[in-house]
Amino acid sequence: MSNPLVRLTSKGQMTIPQSIRETLGLKAGDYLTILVDEDEIRLKKVQPVKPLSKEDPIWKLVGAGNSGLKDVAAKHDHYLAEGEVERWKK
Repeated sequence: MSNPLVRLTSKGQMTIPQSIRETLGLKAGDYLTILVDEDEIRLKKVQPVKPLSKEDPIWKLVGAGNSGLKDVAAKHDHYLAEGEVERWKK
């Protein structure tokens, strides 16, 4: 595939050539992310993430590991070490 030349409009818009849209499977409403590297601009197709349905089994796990402790984020290592010491005692 050759490198097609595109022209920016006064609003900074451009048209992605049809051959490239077809190759990448791009269609109206798709999202692209823009990566800038020195004097290069790269467009990358973004794969949308579908939200989980209410029936998804993962929801049954939410809260299953609830310890009731409010400081787990801050004292994670402490609780981890405490659990290991208890395991070693057995």
